[in-house]
Amino acid sequence: MRYHRVRLHDIDDPQYRAYIAALMATKANHKAIRPATHRSLFGSEAEDVVRGWLTQFHPLSDNRYVEYDERTGTQLIRKYRELDAVQYPDATHIHVYEVKASGQLRSITRGLRQLNETRTILKRIIPHVACTLILVDTGIITAAEVAALMATADAPINPPGTLADYQRDHPEVPFYAHDQYRPRLDEATAVVTMAIADIVHLAGAGADALHLDWSDELDDPRDDDEEPPITPGYTSHDADEGAQDDSPFAAA
Repeated sequence: MRYHRVRLHDIDDPQYRAYIAALMATKANHKAIRPATHRSLFGSEAEDVVRGWLTQFHPLSDNRYVEYDERTGTQLIRKYRELDAVQYPDATHIHVYEVKASGQLRSITRGLRQLNETRTILKRIIPHVACTLILVDTGIITAAEVAALMATADAPINPPGTLADYQRDHPEVPFYAHDQYRPRLDEATAVVTMAIADIVHLAGAGADALHLDWSDELDDPRDDDEEPPITPGYTSHDADEGAQDDSPFAAA
């Protein structure tokens, strides 16, 4: 069994705060961290807007941080995972949301892979785990843009894929426009699409504060979905298979 001692907690959990403090101290001893680009700041802002939008369906839980031990060889490595949004309809169901603000189709595959791993972890303590990826499309190429590109002299051999192509190639994954979406606990996986204009509209009076000028990325060509590696907090050598998992609602 790969995952052990899974529990959910909020951001003020003492063990989690100690982990973050140790992680930041480690980073402070290394090279300076590059400042966030406007695009990445928008990604964080989009998460906040999406969380607000999700509350119309069901209240969100503050317990959206997962602590778990992952077996690596003979060791158990303590790890943490932050979930973008979580709903608890009842004690046996949980709905997990991952938000990706990206102009890359591969972000869909990456997000679904992350959700699938999260489901595997959480099913150690919660029987039913529904997962939804919220894709904020920040510039995925359109069919018209593909046609224009392929008409140029330096067109690629194979045309780049569009969102419609991805949906056609993955019929097992239901896609919804955000205004047509309603959470379903019997739907294991779903993708909800939003445009930048949708985020601006949902932000309301806060739209003026959104970082929508991404000209700074010309000097910092990072992948708009780039994610830093996660550093383990500490290692546990106690591999007792019979240990009981903590209840996710113990600290609620």
